Amino acid sequence: MTPASLVKGQFNRQSIGQTLLAAGLVTPEQLQRALDRAAIEGGLLGRHLILEAGLDRRRIYEVLARQWDAPLVDLVAEPPADELMEQLIFSELAEPQWLPWRSEDGVLTVATAVVPSAAIAEEAAAKFGATDVVFRTTTDWDINQSIQRSFRRHLLYESAERLAEERPGDSARIALTPWQRYLPVVLVAAIMVGFVISPLTAVIVLLAAANIVFLISIGFKTLASLRRPFDKLHEAAVVRARNKERARRGLPPVADERIPDSELPVYTILVPVFREANIIDKLLTNLGQLDYPRSKLDVLVLLEEDDAETIAAAKASRPPEYVRILIVPRGEPQTKPRACNYGLTFARGEYVVIYDAEDRPDPGQLRASIAAFKRDEFEREHLNPGRKPLICVQAALNYFNADQNVLTRLFTIEYTHWFDSMLPGLDNSGIPLPLGGTSNHFVTALLKEVGAWDPWNVTEDADLGLRAAVDGYRVGVIDSTTWEEACSQVPAWIKQRTRWIKGYMITSAVNTRNSLRYIKSTGVAGTVGFLGLILGTPLAFLAYPLVVGFTVVTYIGYDIVGLVLPGWLLAGGVVSMLFGNAMMIIVSGVATFRRHGWRIAIFALLNPFYWVLHSVAAWRAAWQMLTSPHKWEKTPHGLEAEYHDDGHWVG
Repeated sequence: MTPASLVKGQFNRQSIGQTLLAAGLVTPEQLQRALDRAAIEGGLLGRHLILEAGLDRRRIYEVLARQWDAPLVDLVAEPPADELMEQLIFSELAEPQWLPWRSEDGVLTVATAVVPSAAIAEEAAAKFGATDVVFRTTTDWDINQSIQRSFRRHLLYESAERLAEERPGDSARIALTPWQRYLPVVLVAAIMVGFVISPLTAVIVLLAAANIVFLISIGFKTLASLRRPFDKLHEAAVVRARNKERARRGLPPVADERIPDSELPVYTILVPVFREANIIDKLLTNLGQLDYPRSKLDVLVLLEEDDAETIAAAKASRPPEYVRILIVPRGEPQTKPRACNYGLTFARGEYVVIYDAEDRPDPGQLRASIAAFKRDEFEREHLNPGRKPLICVQAALNYFNADQNVLTRLFTIEYTHWFDSMLPGLDNSGIPLPLGGTSNHFVTALLKEVGAWDPWNVTEDADLGLRAAVDGYRVGVIDSTTWEEACSQVPAWIKQRTRWIKGYMITSAVNTRNSLRYIKSTGVAGTVGFLGLILGTPLAFLAYPLVVGFTVVTYIGYDIVGLVLPGWLLAGGVVSMLFGNAMMIIVSGVATFRRHGWRIAIFALLNPFYWVLHSVAAWRAAWQMLTSPHKWEKTPHGLEAEYHDDGHWVG
């Protein structure tokens, strides 16, 4: 069925290395370093040689083709026969190492990226009904391209439609059901009728509702931030219990452990990039700083098919071997989560994380993520068996251009409060955590199980955090930071914030149609979190102009029109406006002071004015909810070329 040498064919690493050495493709020093890395990290020697010597993948396979006595074939120039590929089942493919290429007179030609063997020959013969099998060599890249070509329709379904078709109740493909679409119209009509019948009563009801919504949202965020010190005490107790149990088993404390490189799993990094040709080189540089074996990194740069400029820039950058460029086919909706779903199909890693193109993650972030998952496994097995499994850990996000202008300072204060104070305060509370759009680290198998990202939701991160909770999983936080670029221009900020707030509205709409299921799955804590954070945040931004207007009505309206409001409403308005804003200034300012110092934190005093921008974005989002709920307004990156890596603005 195959040449005898191929049937036996277990080629040792040294013979492959010596062949490359004899061909002049590597030096003795490069070969030795690659052998040493393979011994420490594991994996194929060929991959280490590519990383160590910067070899072209095709040159490696040309040598392997001669050694395997299986001529090299270019599957892009000569793709596999369609009638053979149609016999494959997409859901069973996983990551194929060989493909059927040609079949003639009962002889099947197999294109393989691994050493030919009797096992492959027998499997191929049985699957395709061949009487004999011969081998040709190809690269793993060629196989990947062939899969994308032959299964384009399947891949488009997986990335865009699968969640909507298989779990329609969890999808935002229909953003608003009929009753949700008519509800705002009914509310506006009721308010107008109220003003006609009794203007004073209508004003009282409207102001009271606005102040209640605003106060609930502010109160929730404030209490979440104030929980953080108490959570630290709880975490310290958990650490003591965990270390005591580990000591009883003869294991070192977790803090003293550094997982050996040989035991680290493959880690997939998804990087969706769209119209950002100007930062491709910076992206590769930032990912190159990660403290993780290159042989176990699986970086997928996801580019849109119609983005010719970025595709050209990515190819011109000659990315290292651990970086794969995937071209996402044209399709609707053209969104970041759709691209991520497409990339997830090709993910090789046990864990997967999303980074945006401009991100600068802490070097040790991948190791911190793995350590968090390992701790969770140990604690659930030995300390708290009833605890929900950890599906994802969220790293903190912050901005490297914090001191660029007033807007970036305010944006930094908001993010610092959210990721350094509020989310850690919600951790271990039982309240589902809405994820950030980047630096969320998942267990790959569990991510696929819950349906991955909803391509129709413009804030797919928050939606996924809630869906994971409904499906019985938990999201945690890790003490690691990814540095991003803050929007420094108001128009770009408004568009970005419109999308975020609209996404919270869509996520609220999706979960309110399944209210009973959500409450049953997440309990009282989940319901409180949903009302105070997911639904409460956009409502508070919508209500803010009324809360501010309350002051005008109270202190100016009386003198002009003699408007008299109830005392309880006056007191409530003062508490809502003054106390609410004061608490947000204090908690966000304290969190920012701890990370950035007073030069940034002092700008928390401008939070009441910053909220006006939120209100503009919120009302814009409300309009888009009715007219274009799936519209994705892209946030531009790489605007500030003069911003140095040390994080100081010199423009």
